Amino acid sequence: FLSSYYSRPDDQKMKLVLNPSYCQLRNFVQKLPISFPTLGDCIYKARNELRKFSYEGQWYVVKNYKVPLFINRIAYTFFRPSKASRAYEYALRLRSMGIETPAPVAYIELKSGGLLQHSFFVSENCSYPRMMREFEEGGIAGREDILEAFAAFTVDLHKKGVLHLDYSAGNILFDKKEKGIVFSIIDLNRMRFIPMTPKMCLANFNRFCRDESVVRYVVGVYARLRGWDEVTSTEEALRAHREFWTKIERKDALKCRRKRLRFLK
Repeated sequence: FLSSYYSRPDDQKMKLVLNPSYCQLRNFVQKLPISFPTLGDCIYKARNELRKFSYEGQWYVVKNYKVPLFINRIAYTFFRPSKASRAYEYALRLRSMGIETPAPVAYIELKSGGLLQHSFFVSENCSYPRMMREFEEGGIAGREDILEAFAAFTVDLHKKGVLHLDYSAGNILFDKKEKGIVFSIIDLNRMRFIPMTPKMCLANFNRFCRDESVVRYVVGVYARLRGWDEVTSTEEALRAHREFWTKIERKDALKCRRKRLRFLK
């Protein structure tokens, strides 16, 4: 990669790591900390913000990570890679393993007072038009082929030692092509590359989809592909699934109570 450091007029220090395959984008990427808030199309905004940019006839996605808490600013400066850095490095690693994810272009880290403040990850835009999120409603009927292909894709991930810790429906894109159904995974900053036990593999379906019937179907196919007992595998996966969604429901209920209390005050 090509790494550069810049001083900015606002006394921030900028580190830019650019994929050598995209040297022609240096000027575009360099200006992102200034141009990001006002240019491009916003495609997601919550804790972090994603914007899609067109540059010289190509589309790119830029993720701006929110400013970390002070303790995390210290951690990301001195003890562990930033989220943007991890997203970039993990994308390179996945693609070298034959696992599809949008090609990483660059990442940027802005430091103020010696500590990380803002960070950006730039990738090519994935053209796949569909997300596995569509299975959150509508059931399985007529879409079994997609779930079976997804189970096979996940088997490949797990056999290669890839544990995506945010393996949720919104982070899995797909398309139907002549060669079959193809998948691409995104939001990569929370990943592990480790040998996986059966328990870890099955627990990895916990946040994939809230609909238990969808999870049951996928895990059944997954277990058959791996030569595992289908009944015990499904029970193990659903146990982790129910634990996860019970916690989510409790958090949601707590948020609602807090909102009501603020309203009553």
